Amino acid sequence: MTHLPRYGPTGRWLVATSLLAVAACSTDRNLTAPRNRPELAISDGAHQGGTPGFFFLPPLVAQPGTGGAFDADIAALSPQVAICDITLGPDRDCGGATPAIVVYTTTSTPAITVVPSAETYQVSWDTKLEGFITAHTYRVHVAAGGSGTRRELGFADVFLTPTPGQVKDLATGDLIVLNDGRTLPIRFRIESGIPGTLAVTAASASIPTEGTDLITATLQDLHGAPLAGATVAWSVTADAGTAGTPPLDPTSGQTDAAGTTATTFSAGTTPGTAVVTAAGAGLSANATVTVTGHVVGKPLYVANEGANSITVFATGATGDAVPTGVIAGGDTRLDSPVAVTLDAAGNIYVANFDVTVPSITVYAPGASGNAVPTAVITGGQTGLCDPFALAVDAAGNLYVANHCANSITVYAPGANGDVAPDRAIVGDQTGLSSPSGLALDASGRIYVTNQGDLFGENASVEIFSSGASGNAAPLARIAGGSTGLVAPAGIALDAAGNIYVPNANASPADVTIYAAAANGDVAPTSTIITRFVAGIPDLSFVFGFPIGIALDGSGNVHVASFGNHSVVVYAAGASGVGTPLTVIAGGNTGLAALCGLAF
Repeated sequence: MTHLPRYGPTGRWLVATSLLAVAACSTDRNLTAPRNRPELAISDGAHQGGTPGFFFLPPLVAQPGTGGAFDADIAALSPQVAICDITLGPDRDCGGATPAIVVYTTTSTPAITVVPSAETYQVSWDTKLEGFITAHTYRVHVAAGGSGTRRELGFADVFLTPTPGQVKDLATGDLIVLNDGRTLPIRFRIESGIPGTLAVTAASASIPTEGTDLITATLQDLHGAPLAGATVAWSVTADAGTAGTPPLDPTSGQTDAAGTTATTFSAGTTPGTAVVTAAGAGLSANATVTVTGHVVGKPLYVANEGANSITVFATGATGDAVPTGVIAGGDTRLDSPVAVTLDAAGNIYVANFDVTVPSITVYAPGASGNAVPTAVITGGQTGLCDPFALAVDAAGNLYVANHCANSITVYAPGANGDVAPDRAIVGDQTGLSSPSGLALDASGRIYVTNQGDLFGENASVEIFSSGASGNAAPLARIAGGSTGLVAPAGIALDAAGNIYVPNANASPADVTIYAAAANGDVAPTSTIITRFVAGIPDLSFVFGFPIGIALDGSGNVHVASFGNHSVVVYAAGASGVGTPLTVIAGGNTGLAALCGLAF
């Protein structure tokens, strides 16, 4: 119990409880109203684990110890004091069935004012106002904050005594000093950096069993500014079997400069509902994730130049996952594979970068092990020269980006052997310069990234019409200092046609994203920036020379990290410095200097 020293009528120090007793001067009060025993409650930064940085001041309490900077911005904080009767039971911010008897604001009469020299907010409560009854207990609530960040900071209970003098609370034995005044000064202190709001969002509202979801918490102060360095605790409640083991994997317990921190929720084997809660600084918020029955998605194919292999991972693979299939061995004719793609029937196409005998090898759907190709495109007639990227259209035509020939060559369905391309995009008008990424949209338009050199010269995205051939000028070109392109090494499109480009030599490494209709020296609409991932060994930087990129059916962004031998997965819509949904990395994965990705 907190005690307050106060002078009694003889000048001696008397002791009072934290429940301040105020004598009524009026004789027309209801003295017969029943009195429930007071709760003796007060909540602030010095009592009952209340809001740090908020303090009641004398005469309500003894002078507390404070340490933060005083926040004198009364206009932005717009403090409010609401007083309600809690004699018949506790209330919640004077809400519901217990409305406030009086509310003081910066515009009320009297008004709440700030005294910067005393670092105090104050207002005088007239206990003779209509509605206040002696022998009743009242709760004084204080709230403050801007739009969207307003919250209750604390409260204090006050008992209006029917008779001046001294009384003893029979339940506690505490001596209550009676104040014979008709007004009570309510003074309080608000310090800078008090949390105002905590928001929690899930990257995906629904995930399959055994899937993962990124849950992000954002903390702002009473002014709506991000709060860095605040500790956030995570917890989860879920139906039996819904949460995995462990159900949460916090990557950071403290908010960053943007006021955010994140955790990964891991679903178990049973469909259901999980509620992930973040709590910190007296606030809490949650996000609900629905765990659905396992949905069989397309497997992820990875071209590993360093291991001379194609590895295949199941939908939702994470961590040190074992591939579900590996194409490797002498019969495969793989030779520095740098790109992989699939056609509608599931046939697997691989670009082999070998500088002496470049080739495209094709494998039957589901091929694994030391598989013999069903076709091999190679030879002097093919026009292949350091093939670096692949795409297949709806008709089965194969498109190849030739890094050293500055060309796109196109082969008929079923092409095999030393065959000439059906057509080629090549020439000065094309703008092609070390083409390294290739994608097709639903209408057949051809998207190509030009790597240029490693320092960003001639880096661009060229967009050609469907059926383009010869020395064709692009329909659109994304290039220039505003684009953020630095040695772009891949390209992918989402369902809306937005363009995703990994920049292999950016510092820090990143993925820049452009609107579907982007053209010219345009800035990205958003950028995914590399970030350290705690708990994953040997990954000082997440991307580490990102090259390949692919989006799954949910729009999650998969990036091939050549330098870190890993696949980094970001949630659909990810932007800025963020935590990946998951990272596929480790000795069991077989990943080695990986380049191309495909679903």
